[in-house]
Amino acid sequence: MNVYETVINNLEKLKDNYGLDYNDVDRLSKLKGGTYRDVVNGSKTIDLKELISITKVYLDDISKVFNPKMRMPSFKNLPQAVQGIASERLGKTEKLIEKKDLIYYCVLIFQKHFNTGSNFTNSEVKSHLSNELQKAFKGKSIEWDKSILSKYIIFTQKSQKGKTKPEKIYKLLEEIPDDLVQKAEEKVGTSWLHK
Repeated sequence: MNVYETVINNLEKLKDNYGLDYNDVDRLSKLKGGTYRDVVNGSKTIDLKELISITKVYLDDISKVFNPKMRMPSFKNLPQAVQGIASERLGKTEKLIEKKDLIYYCVLIFQKHFNTGSNFTNSEVKSHLSNELQKAFKGKSIEWDKSILSKYIIFTQKSQKGKTKPEKIYKLLEEIPDDLVQKAEEKVGTSWLHK
């Protein structure tokens, strides 16, 4: 598959995944009616300006549509117009914060903020959560040895002084695999990571 085919294929996946039709794509990307359908059926070739406007319907970062293994953006990272269509036609909605999802937030925190071999405490990990998430997970402990991250983290047998009591020090043994990172992105999105 060439680069052009990859881009069109990814744009089609995005369209289908969020319940849009050809007219929605033309309208949201401010293209003449019928343009996107012609692009998909091969009777029209897309130019760079049109590619950017179609991609911006779903994504801020247009480079993602060039990746043959493109990941779907999470619902909460989509523009409002696409969220509205997906909610109405597919019943998709932003998931509420679930207590059991804490470990998925941790996966993305490690991937972004910690290097392999780093020592850390639970409060250091939680400090990378947004204020809203910190409130949602207040008082919730992280049991690394019972989690999906158990083989990547060890307790160092050391503690350090915490705000109210000593905190255990853990070590990130190895890089968290891409498939686990992808699963975490699908579960909890990434918009909160940049705050």
